[in-house]
Amino acid sequence: MCKISIYLNPRASASKHTFSTVELKKYFFRHELQMNTPSSMEEMVEMVKRDRDNKVEVIFSIGGDGTCHTIAQHLVGGQTKLMVLPGGTANDFADELGTNSALKKLAHIFHAQSTKKVDLIDVNGKYLMSNGGVGIAGEVATMVNNYRNEYELFQSFMKFSGKHAYHAVFAKKILTSKFKLHEVSLESQDFPHSHQRVFSPLILINNQPKLAGSMYVAPETSNTDGKFNVTIFTHTNRFEFLKTALVFLTGGYPHDDKKIVSFETDALQIKSLNDESLSFFGDGENWEKTLLLNIKVRSQGLEVYSPVDEIVGKGYSLDEIPLLT
Repeated sequence: MCKISIYLNPRASASKHTFSTVELKKYFFRHELQMNTPSSMEEMVEMVKRDRDNKVEVIFSIGGDGTCHTIAQHLVGGQTKLMVLPGGTANDFADELGTNSALKKLAHIFHAQSTKKVDLIDVNGKYLMSNGGVGIAGEVATMVNNYRNEYELFQSFMKFSGKHAYHAVFAKKILTSKFKLHEVSLESQDFPHSHQRVFSPLILINNQPKLAGSMYVAPETSNTDGKFNVTIFTHTNRFEFLKTALVFLTGGYPHDDKKIVSFETDALQIKSLNDESLSFFGDGENWEKTLLLNIKVRSQGLEVYSPVDEIVGKGYSLDEIPLLT
């Protein structure tokens, strides 16, 4: 038996949560459950800090990438383990961990104590869990969040279409808005080009292969190897960028596109060259603007529940993982 502190996304009403209290108590009845429904992200942060300081063994995050991102910031390097239960529109981190499943399967993972330590990406002292970067994808994330907060019709559209809502908003953005290039310098010992000055509509920082559930932006990337992926789009006009984006949106990878620069590293600095602040987006949210981004790996910074290879590789399906209760 252990103590589990469960956090529900404070931006969603109780009726919108994926997993009900009744279900949670059914599958985790042997454990002490503390249900937390903070009224704001600020209140949730204070409650998570209290749980960490009180050495709560496990925290469940029920929400999207933004919810588990906020919780994880205060667990890095500590003893409290994180279980991510998908409850948002974008669940990239849960997808990567293999916990984007039914509660029965999640209970099997938990009771088998199937955990691993994952790398996080330190961006100016704040931790990125899945994917982020600078450029048009951040602008799309802002538009989606604004539409979701302002229009009930868009909320219904997101509920029906899921992650495809981001694709629709991206199409609107790229076709109807000014095509913007960011002038930056990039410094990394692993940067494959001799010149450091770049003009780019989008620079991605990837801690996992997929973005938005289906786009393989960094197919060979892992969140357990002590490195992260950098993907730089150097397309200088709207239509060549859109052509490449469509390959990603349909689940492919444009291997022959020489306008894409991709490499793995453990440290990177991105600096604005025209005194225009850079808007970094990460884990589905937009972060504070800055002229300089110092990015590095925090190796094995967080222990999470996941059906790791040592368990699934023994021939068990998720439904058959032996329960260690």
